[in-house]
Amino acid sequence: MTSVIETDVLIIGAGPAGLMAANELQKRDMDFICLEQRSGPSELSKALGIQARTLEIFELLGVHQEFLKKGYPGPGSKLHLGGENPSVVELYHINSQYPYLLIIPQSETESILEDHLSSLGGSVNREHEVVEVIEADEGAYVTAKHNGELKRYVAKYLLACDGAHSKVRQDLNVPFEGEDEGYTFFLGDVDVPALNEIYINMHLNDRGVVAFFPYKDGSYRVVGMNRAKQGLPHKDELSLEDLQESLNTVLSDPYQVENPKWLSYFGTAHRQVPNYRKGHVFFVGDAAHIHNPIGGQGMNLGLQDAANIVWKLDVVLKGYAKDSFLDSYHHERAPIGLDVLKETSRMLKIIDLQGAQGKIRNWTGKAALTQDWVQKKIANHLSNIYNEYEETSKNKALQDSSLSKEAIRAGERVPDHLLFFDGSTDKSVYPLIRTYGYVCFIYIDAQDESLIDEAYDFSKKVYEMYDGLIKVFLVAKGGTVRTNGDELPVIYDVHRHLGNKLGMKKGHTLFIRPDGHVAFHDSSSDLEKTLEKVRQFFS
Repeated sequence: MTSVIETDVLIIGAGPAGLMAANELQKRDMDFICLEQRSGPSELSKALGIQARTLEIFELLGVHQEFLKKGYPGPGSKLHLGGENPSVVELYHINSQYPYLLIIPQSETESILEDHLSSLGGSVNREHEVVEVIEADEGAYVTAKHNGELKRYVAKYLLACDGAHSKVRQDLNVPFEGEDEGYTFFLGDVDVPALNEIYINMHLNDRGVVAFFPYKDGSYRVVGMNRAKQGLPHKDELSLEDLQESLNTVLSDPYQVENPKWLSYFGTAHRQVPNYRKGHVFFVGDAAHIHNPIGGQGMNLGLQDAANIVWKLDVVLKGYAKDSFLDSYHHERAPIGLDVLKETSRMLKIIDLQGAQGKIRNWTGKAALTQDWVQKKIANHLSNIYNEYEETSKNKALQDSSLSKEAIRAGERVPDHLLFFDGSTDKSVYPLIRTYGYVCFIYIDAQDESLIDEAYDFSKKVYEMYDGLIKVFLVAKGGTVRTNGDELPVIYDVHRHLGNKLGMKKGHTLFIRPDGHVAFHDSSSDLEKTLEKVRQFFS
C-alpha cells in the first residue's frame, strides 16, 4: 500500500460526463485526478445526439469546432405515424447558433474530449478500478486497484461520474429511486443501402417503433421496439438476422440492413438519486439519473451537469464562496433531471399506445405538427436551451422585480448575441464568457460621466474583492465613449441585442456566470447596491 495521494477534486469515471468535468477543471488549472477502469475511450457508439445547449457549453469550453467537424447536423425528424406520409419536425426553430441535432457516436465524443484534455495538459488515470469509497467530514477517501497495487486517494470533493451502476453510489448507500420500465429495445449501427435520408426517420404503428439516425459516413443508427418480442427473457446480444426480423415485423416496407458495426438489445428504466450531493460527493450524469433514450437527452444532461458543478467548485476552493454555495448544484440540476425522467416516461407510454388509442395518437399528432408553434415548442424543448434555473430559491432572491417582463433574469440562459466590440469588430457574448469566465456588462447608454465614474469605482472594488475573477465591460448604444482611463473595454450595442433582446437599459448591470446563465440582472444605477448583489450571489 502506497502513501495517500491528495487532491482537491477526484473524478471517478471518464465517460462523457467525467471527461467534461476534467476539461472544465483543467481549463481553470484546478488540482484534480480522474480515475477510470477502462484502458481507453469507449469504442461503442452508445449515445449519439448532441443537443444545441450542449454545443453551446462545448463552445464555452472551446471544443465545439472539433465536434462540428466530425458530427452530422440532423435538421429534424420525419415521423411516420401509422401511415405513409410523414409529419416533419424541423429543428431550425431552435433559438441557438446550433439549430439541429448533431449526430456523432459517443466513442468520438469521448475521444474528442480526451484529446482536448490532453491539449490542455491534463490526463486520465486509466486501468484504475475503484474498490472502496468513504465520505467523511473532511473529504472523500477512495481506494483503487492499478496493476495489482492498491492506491489510496483523499480529496476535498469527489465527482461520481461512474454511470448507472455507480460504485460510489453503492458504497455510500445512496438510493437510486425509480423503476424498470419493462421494455426491450433493439439497436444497431448498420448500413441501409436503400435509405438516403438527411432527416431522422421514425416509424410508429401497432407492431412497434423503429427510428433511423443518419451518421456522417452514410451509415445509420437503427433503434426500436418490436412488440412481438416484449416480455421475453433479457439478453444483450443481437444478431443481424434478429434485427432484420424485427424490421420486417414493424415496417410495412422494410429496409434491408447490412455491415453491422454494433448490435445490442437494451432495457430501459427511470431512476434518480434523491439529492445530487452527499457531503463532499456530487453525483453527475448517469450516476445521478437514468431514463429511456427517447429525445436524445441522457448524455446531454450529464455533460451539462459537469459544466454546472465545476465552476462552483472553483470559486469555493479559491475562497470566493462558502461550501454551502455548492448546494445550488442539486437545486439547479435535479429539477431538470426529474423533468426529463417524467417526459421520457410519458413519451414511451404514448409510443406504446395501440388500437383505437394509437389511432387517436396518430391523428392528433399529425394535426398538431402542422402548427408552427408546436414545431417551435418541440424543437426548443428537446434542444435543452430552455433548461434554465430561474425557479430556484437562490436565483429568485437575485431577481429584480422592476425589470420589464421581457428582460432576462437570474438563472436564465444567455443567448449568444452579437456585440460591436471596442468600436472595431463584431463579437458575440460567448467568446467573452469563454475567455473571462465571469462577465459583467454595465449599460451606460451614452456619454454620462457620473455613471462612467461609478462604473470604474465599481470595477475597482470588484477586482479587489475577487482578485480579477470578474471582467467588467461598459456598454453603449453607439458614438464614442470618452473615459479618463483605459481599464474598462467598451462594447457598442449597435445591433441592440443587449437592449432589445435582453432588456438592458441605462444604469443596468448584467452579471453572467461561466456556464452562460445569468447570475443577476440589476436595474439599479446605484452600483454600491449592485456590489452587494455580487456578494449575495457568491454567498
